Amino acid sequence: MAAPPHRIAVIQWPVKNVERSLKWYQDVLGVTLTFPFTPGDPAAWLCIGDAGFGLVQTEDVPRLEFTDSQGNLQSIVQLQVNEIHEVYEDLQNKKVAVSDMKYIPDGGYSFSLTDPDGNTVSLWGGWPSPGEEQAE
Repeated sequence: MAAPPHRIAVIQWPVKNVERSLKWYQDVLGVTLTFPFTPGDPAAWLCIGDAGFGLVQTEDVPRLEFTDSQGNLQSIVQLQVNEIHEVYEDLQNKKVAVSDMKYIPDGGYSFSLTDPDGNTVSLWGGWPSPGEEQAE
């Protein structure tokens, strides 16, 4: 039997304009480059945790979201952040459009925002600490 995969190494994220998307992911989410980028390159490679996140130029950007069986919009990728409440407040202060903060008991806090190509990107604050309750 072949060894099963043990982590996601790379996500290739289709975008129409690599430079515009790179600026957004750096300015809004603070993501850093893995490799040098030169304007005009067909891709920009970012590092999220220990996974590569490639902004890859394409003419046709597919929908990278779906509606679940309960009618809730879901993103294909959810990124984990530390201090989710501070991140949420910072993005609001920067006038970035964000969804309402959601809390799922035993699942923690999350919210979403939209990248320049219209893709929903979800941010999650990690598993709640024991006794952590929804903040009102």
